[in-house]
Amino acid sequence: MLPRLLLATGLLTLLAPAVANADSIVYIDQGNVWSATPDGSRKVQLTNGGGWHSPTQADDGRIAAVQGTGPIQVMAADGRPLHTITTPPAKSGDGGTFAPAPKQLSFSPDGTKIAYAYLSYSCPIASSCGSIQRSVFYTDADVTTATPHSVYGNQHSVSNPEWVTNGRTLVFGGFGRQVAIDDLDAGDYNSQPWMVPNGDMGDGEVTRDGSKLAVTSDYGANLKLTFFAVKGDVKTEFPPAYPDFACEMTKPDPAYHDPTWAPDNAGIAYGSSKGIEVSRFTAFGPGVCAAPNDSILTPTGSEPDWGPANPPAAAYTPDPPAPPAPPVPVPAPAPPAKATIALTKTTAKALRQGLAVKVTVPAAGKVTLSANLKGKKIAAGSATAKRGGPVTVRLSKTKKAKKGNTLTLKLTYSSVTSSHAVKVR
Repeated sequence: MLPRLLLATGLLTLLAPAVANADSIVYIDQGNVWSATPDGSRKVQLTNGGGWHSPTQADDGRIAAVQGTGPIQVMAADGRPLHTITTPPAKSGDGGTFAPAPKQLSFSPDGTKIAYAYLSYSCPIASSCGSIQRSVFYTDADVTTATPHSVYGNQHSVSNPEWVTNGRTLVFGGFGRQVAIDDLDAGDYNSQPWMVPNGDMGDGEVTRDGSKLAVTSDYGANLKLTFFAVKGDVKTEFPPAYPDFACEMTKPDPAYHDPTWAPDNAGIAYGSSKGIEVSRFTAFGPGVCAAPNDSILTPTGSEPDWGPANPPAAAYTPDPPAPPAPPVPVPAPAPPAKATIALTKTTAKALRQGLAVKVTVPAAGKVTLSANLKGKKIAAGSATAKRGGPVTVRLSKTKKAKKGNTLTLKLTYSSVTSSHAVKVR
């Protein structure tokens, strides 16, 4: 919207009108990662659970973000989890140690690397306290444990990394290194200052063609969003010439953050106190720019990142868990093995002499036997079988059984008692 830009007369580059592109903006809304078309006509929530931050996307649509303190979660464009990347502790610029809590992620355009930052309030022994420590690191994107810092270095005292090419980033620090360029190598703290104004500047991004730069400038209640026309080749020169001022927002907003350029180099999205705003420059050059059509993508969003991939038609939905297998029926326990008697009749004489009864047992064990007449025990005996098979139990002698009586033999084996009727002849 034109009144929001402070303009000056200068060389003007007219930009082509907007065309339909397969673009998407990933962002955070109420604690979760979303993907949307820049005009907001389609919005898809990709994560749940809240606590998500630092979303970024590669050109192929893959997204990386962090929930809480990590690890980094790499996901497909529809939010399907692909893998996580665990980042290690690291030394801070004042000799302290960062806890592994990655933030401010930035996916390289080709999707091979992810830049991330650590930030902490650090107060190690024998150091001055009161400042925020920050460092930028890089990891290959296809790993589960982050690439060691010795490979791509530890860029102390800078943060908010944004890619210029697949091997070069912009990083932002304090005075003397407000806007710096870092070429990936094994060196520590070797980014090269590019812009060193007499004031704060940071949290910026250049267009894909390297022609435009957006940064936040000043701080606190005076924070503004400022635009520059790049001179020289920001992709190869180390560093290029100081860029020309184009314009800045006339009204400060302490909530300005994360300006992100569209793949066509004309559109821009950024966070503000209004949520996520989307604009498109129709003219841009040293001392002049025009962006007449601001819109609000979402009033509750933050941390936008614009990429060339389409938003998904729908969020990934994991397959429902397979129903539990039906319980395997537990077979009823087999009845205890019994001892058996084949005897069905005997004589009074045999009882008087001590009746010998053949018992068949299934296994070794003790066998006890009693002869009962009208409920009263009249004889008893026992034997121990050394193995399964027949064993003879001899009852004690008794004269109480007479011809015509029916005895009940009670046989006990392995705690199981059975009864057998025997006729006295």
